[in-house]
Amino acid sequence: MSTPLGIDGRPLVTTAMAAYSMGMQPKQFRDWARRRRITPADFQPNPARGQALALWDLAVITASIRGHAQPTVCQDA
Repeated sequence: MSTPLGIDGRPLVTTAMAAYSMGMQPKQFRDWARRRRITPADFQPNPARGQALALWDLAVITASIRGHAQPTVCQDA
C-alpha cells in the first residue's frame, strides 16, 4: 500500500505525526484544525481494525499557520 501524496507532492501524515510536528497532543491538533476549518485530506484503514486513520496534508497545515489561503493542486504545463 503506497502512501497518498498531498498537494505539494509530500506524503500525507497521520494525526499523531501532524500533532507531533506542532508540539501538540493529537486531540489538541484535531481541535486546532477544527477551529481553522482544516479537514483530513484522506483516510487509511486502521491496522487495529478500529476507526480509520485521518491523513493530513502538510501544505494545508503550513498555509494555515502562515495565514495564507489554502493551496490548490498545481497542474504541470
